[in-house]
Amino acid sequence: MNSPHHITPEEWDLIETWMDQNDIPGEAPLLKGELSQIPDVLRKIEDVKKVREEIEDSIRRAKIKAFHLSLSADEEDSSTKKIANKKISSKAVWFAIAASVELLFGIFWMTDHSNNSEKIFAKNFKPDIGLPLKMSTANASGFYEGMLNYKQENYKEAIEKWEVLLTENPESDTLNYFLGVANLALGNEAKSLEYLQNQERFQQGIFKEDAAWYAALAKIKEGKFQEAREFLNNGSSVRIKKLMKELEQN
Repeated sequence: MNSPHHITPEEWDLIETWMDQNDIPGEAPLLKGELSQIPDVLRKIEDVKKVREEIEDSIRRAKIKAFHLSLSADEEDSSTKKIANKKISSKAVWFAIAASVELLFGIFWMTDHSNNSEKIFAKNFKPDIGLPLKMSTANASGFYEGMLNYKQENYKEAIEKWEVLLTENPESDTLNYFLGVANLALGNEAKSLEYLQNQERFQQGIFKEDAAWYAALAKIKEGKFQEAREFLNNGSSVRIKKLMKELEQN
């Protein structure tokens, strides 16, 4: 999802900071400060705004898709049962039930559990908004170029840049955290856990609770609710308590 106008990381940071401080965009605040020096600033503000809206819209679409998939699965299961009932005699029905009830129960449980996993994940997953694009040092430029890709939902490009940096600093909590979230946003929950599962590297930093949150969501996506609870056990935020309650009901 690339913006039609080229926006540098510095410009993106200034525009995003301004948008966070101004609920209703207008021209008056642009007459002061560094924003007035950005070429074609009004159009670039619209580009950043669209990127944000598209990210929010993609999250809504994911939730709707998961809901419709669950409905389709229920309808298909219902149609299959009706056709089977027409073809099998009453005596054969009783025989089939007696012979395969355990297998059918297992299949039903796995299907329902899978649907619940997708529903809970889609309901609770939202990519981290990312860090401000502060180009403070030359050595950090590669990271922030990746962060610009990340903010524009170009997760693959961000991952490629950050993986190079990770080879130089494999225990970086920041790199591991955002690589985990970016992979989860792409639907690669197993890969995401490679970066997020080792919670010890996050214990002394600002990503402690968020890393546990996304690791739990990755486990939920895999259908491993008990392992997800283990990541959430030490959390006390409202969103963690809410998610724990959802898991208890499944």
